[in-house]
Amino acid sequence: MVMSAMVVMTSCSSSKNTAVVAEHSTVKGNWILNSVTYSGVPTGEKIKLTLLDEGNEACLAGSVWTLPMNGFGSYTIENNDKNGCVSGERKINWSFRTENGAQIFQYKRLEEGVKAKKIADGYKFTVASIDKTSMVLQSQVAFENSVITINYNFTKQ
Repeated sequence: MVMSAMVVMTSCSSSKNTAVVAEHSTVKGNWILNSVTYSGVPTGEKIKLTLLDEGNEACLAGSVWTLPMNGFGSYTIENNDKNGCVSGERKINWSFRTENGAQIFQYKRLEEGVKAKKIADGYKFTVASIDKTSMVLQSQVAFENSVITINYNFTKQ
């Protein structure tokens, strides 16, 4: 059985995460999104989601995320079009902070000629784990009468 949904805005809950201690400077740098995995999906069931308004996990796998200290970064999708992906660089405004005891990474995609403060929509993730070489961001979404967790698994370049 194939389940499908459109994930437009992702948000997170910190109830299942252990304490992660990091600083803004730990997040800065170049990261590769190695894989996207799901937790809470029944065994044997396939799931098809549109992630971050880009496409499925194949579109995001291998994307390079550049996160400089000033908060104006980018991510680049280099996959070919056979997966329905649109290759290219996306400019973002990102932040990292602690919210209700959980560490949060969020970003907004910047549109040409529009200031970040004028963009209301964005993406918010709980930082499940982070160190000098790896980072896991999570978002929990309601899906077919349950909650699943989307895990974005990064390594630092």
